[in-house]
Amino acid sequence: MQSKLVPKLSIALIALVIFITMPLTASAQTTKATKATTTTTADSNTSKAVAIERSKELGQQVDKLLSNNQPLTLTAKSAIAIDYQTGQVLYAKNINESLPTASMSKLLTLYVTLKYIKEGKIHWDDKVKINKALHNLSVNRNYANVKLRLGHSYTIRQLYQTAIYSENAATMALGYGVAGSTQKFALLMRKEAKKIGITDAKIYTACGLTNGEVGSLGFKGVSADAENKLSARDMALLAMKILKYYPDILKTTSANTTKFDGQTMLNWNWMIKGRSQELPDIKVDGLKTGTSDTAKACFTGTAVKNGHRIITVVMGVPNAGQYDPARFIQTRKLMKYVYAKYHYVKLSHGQTVKDATNGRSTGKINVENGKDDSVDLAVSTTQGVWLTKKQKLNIKDIKSTGKYADGSSVDAGFDKGDKIATAKVSNVKYMKGVSNRIDLIANHDGYKPNIFGRAWRWIASLF
Repeated sequence: MQSKLVPKLSIALIALVIFITMPLTASAQTTKATKATTTTTADSNTSKAVAIERSKELGQQVDKLLSNNQPLTLTAKSAIAIDYQTGQVLYAKNINESLPTASMSKLLTLYVTLKYIKEGKIHWDDKVKINKALHNLSVNRNYANVKLRLGHSYTIRQLYQTAIYSENAATMALGYGVAGSTQKFALLMRKEAKKIGITDAKIYTACGLTNGEVGSLGFKGVSADAENKLSARDMALLAMKILKYYPDILKTTSANTTKFDGQTMLNWNWMIKGRSQELPDIKVDGLKTGTSDTAKACFTGTAVKNGHRIITVVMGVPNAGQYDPARFIQTRKLMKYVYAKYHYVKLSHGQTVKDATNGRSTGKINVENGKDDSVDLAVSTTQGVWLTKKQKLNIKDIKSTGKYADGSSVDAGFDKGDKIATAKVSNVKYMKGVSNRIDLIANHDGYKPNIFGRAWRWIASLF
């Protein structure tokens, strides 16, 4: 009797295991399916050993590409990787096409909110009272939402936290609190986007849902299908600005969970420490995911390795639902590729161009009406340049600038440390809208000769 029962139990147990471990499927709609507060099989923690082995295999694949001089191929409509400070482009695929951003739109909402906090136009403790439209959206189970109590007031800080964790109605409430209405906030998003160099963005909602999906919180007379669209370049530029002006955002984007009104919310970024798509040798600590039927899977990420930070964006990654890690798989490939392909060359403040380039550039510029005929140039501010393994640093196209500019030379009368010139790094590309030149300073004073010296030069010029 027992011998017959064991096989039956074994079969039942196997069936149960298969059922439990099957990947969850969900609509690719921006927020449809199970709430973000639920930990899924697809997002279960991965053991350290598995993560290390996976990273090792990926590293071998990348090394093979590089050794055979083959390009990285990503399954994404567009993708970009840049240095977070300078905007140097380290990888680019279709970076200027405007595409649906879904919940990555929330990065712009967070940027505007942080800007207004800094300018004193709003404050963290300001209250936002939840109206019927916001409440109704928050209880719509088709979208990732945390319930907002009708008539209850939440602080800007509370709603800011939920926006990072991709709660849609709460993000709309945040915009409502900042600008007085959700429509006014969308207009404000457009205005602030243009200020930072994003000129072709289409913005309709603070959260990334379509104009129709937010109901009366959207624009009247605008198509229900109208949705936020930005390019990979736009998203990377936006991430640059956030990390430059508001680096504390990483404290929130790198956290696994946060609390809101007694509920625990789970971070959608599965590449942060301890999550299923973590890279053990690269620290990912931000920034924002997005998913919808039209956008597919998207992710704006940022990571650090050996103290050097990059920003990556992947958009339009095909996926089988919100719990498909496809966007993180593509991001892992991109990050591993960038860190393997390039080495970081530090240019220190005061370092002469000649020293930085090991003599490949003289680093001099002519001086007009000066005691000396030329002046040595040095790097103005500490910065970095990413070069391929075989690439040598070379600085070219030195031009005078500022009040001392005199064509291709500088006029005398400057002091050591004055910014008197700019230059380009050879064979290095930067994003459109970001300066592709580095500032150079005088490495010594540029005195004008005294009256006797000027007289002697005048006499000498006659012969």
